[in-house]
Amino acid sequence: MALSMPYGHKPRFKDFDLISISDETIREGLERALFGARDEDKLALVEMIACTGIKDIDMGSGLQEAKFLLRCLNSQCLLNRIPQDVNFLFNLTLKTWEPLKESLKIIPRKLLEKVHVSIGMVEFQEEKNLLAKAHGELFDIGIRNFRSSILNAFDTEIDNEHYDFICRQIERVKKLGIGKVRINDSVGTLYPDVTAILAANLVNDFSNMTFYLHSHDDRGLGLANSLSSVFHGFQMIEGGIAGFGNRAGLANIEVLNQIFIERNITVNGKNLDPQKLKDAAGLAEKTFIVIPDVYRPVSGLLVENENAGIVNVPDYLNVKRPVKYFVNQVGLFDDTVRQILKDSGMLSEKIDDPDFISKVTGYLVNKLDYEILPKKQRLWQEIHDSILSLYSGILRIDDVEKTALQILHQQAVVNEIKRREA
Repeated sequence: MALSMPYGHKPRFKDFDLISISDETIREGLERALFGARDEDKLALVEMIACTGIKDIDMGSGLQEAKFLLRCLNSQCLLNRIPQDVNFLFNLTLKTWEPLKESLKIIPRKLLEKVHVSIGMVEFQEEKNLLAKAHGELFDIGIRNFRSSILNAFDTEIDNEHYDFICRQIERVKKLGIGKVRINDSVGTLYPDVTAILAANLVNDFSNMTFYLHSHDDRGLGLANSLSSVFHGFQMIEGGIAGFGNRAGLANIEVLNQIFIERNITVNGKNLDPQKLKDAAGLAEKTFIVIPDVYRPVSGLLVENENAGIVNVPDYLNVKRPVKYFVNQVGLFDDTVRQILKDSGMLSEKIDDPDFISKVTGYLVNKLDYEILPKKQRLWQEIHDSILSLYSGILRIDDVEKTALQILHQQAVVNEIKRREA
């Protein structure tokens, strides 16, 4: 039977405050980065993200990430380049926790006490109570701040059996004193209506717990699901700068922030800095070697550009927004040219001269058709070919086997030489 909305549930769509925005740009951006990224570039990105007002930054889950986490902690605690109230989150799963626990020992105990650790795959080896073992050993090395992630492959609805599984895992982490739980839409198959029902039930059944959603954009619904989760009671929200995340990405934090401003939804009493978010989006693309998304909502390079020549509906409706007008063949009417010249202060005798207006229009159309367009077409082809070249040379799974065989062959040759020399 499908889970249904709890009796008496009332959603909230505006005028409320969230505890935090959790940022996944570094962790999932790096996981998706085809060629990796340099630590110095990642650090600059972390510092910029922290300047936007974000206070919860997920640092990663790899064996090398503990060293980078230490570098960020030093930037925060020794250099004061990151605000002191920014939390760093380190992810591990019950399949990988032991080597990652060892890697964290490079961080001084005093700094480890500042780190938040999220334990995922909490159901793994549940019969052996591996969760409690991992939690205890992490506590022993100095970790004091815990949260957990519950992984899910959601369907078009959530039945009672799946919901019972989620609740059982929440009860297990709750017994360990963990009060913050991330519900993972691990493969991006959740729908907003189902998110609403799930969030409402979890908040109703675990009123003393803090929840947030890890919502992938595989169906283009990451943003909608994230909003649905907080509209129906989740106390935190998560996303990535410029939508960075695995596969199709996560909810775009710049868009979330814009919606929050319009809906009077605050995060710990404030909103993030829109311009700094845009700057961080550009830096994220550079850091992870991603071609700029020029029409991405809110932070895209060209998203504020609008055609001045056609019937501009936002202008017609007197909508105030940042805009940079352009003209092209579609909108170059004589009337449009006349209005633009009138707005610029051109003498009325020229504005009222139809031959003059037609000459201006014709000149601009010819400039586009025979000068600008052909040049840009050639440039586009060059850039297109460069992009294909940029995204070639990716290390694939087959390369692991080939490398292993190559090393085995080299070792065999060396051993044979040693045998002959003996």
